[in-house]
Amino acid sequence: MKARLKTAEEGLLNIFRHCKGDASETGLCQFSQSVEDLNNFRAKYPVHKFIPTGGKETDCVIPFSSDIKFNLFIRDMANSDEQNKNLCVFMKGAPERILGRCSRILING
Repeated sequence: MKARLKTAEEGLLNIFRHCKGDASETGLCQFSQSVEDLNNFRAKYPVHKFIPTGGKETDCVIPFSSDIKFNLFIRDMANSDEQNKNLCVFMKGAPERILGRCSRILING
């Protein structure tokens, strides 16, 4: 039953699909889905896994909390056939928390 509901939902416009999260999270997901399929993007560019020497594999993710007011993912943007990593940081949160961590800004290309 759950699989049939999921399949039916995939046929709906992005704005009518179920999305978990607050209003800004929902808005970002609905907009992004119109540009590129989020499930394909997540599969193509997985969350980077940090493996310390002799340690346990850990996803490079900082979940949102009201204390820090942002969340963060590090994704490996390299093609699956590339040996090298091409890591990219994705942050979402309060502007004062995000801008305070930036060292450069891109203006007009």
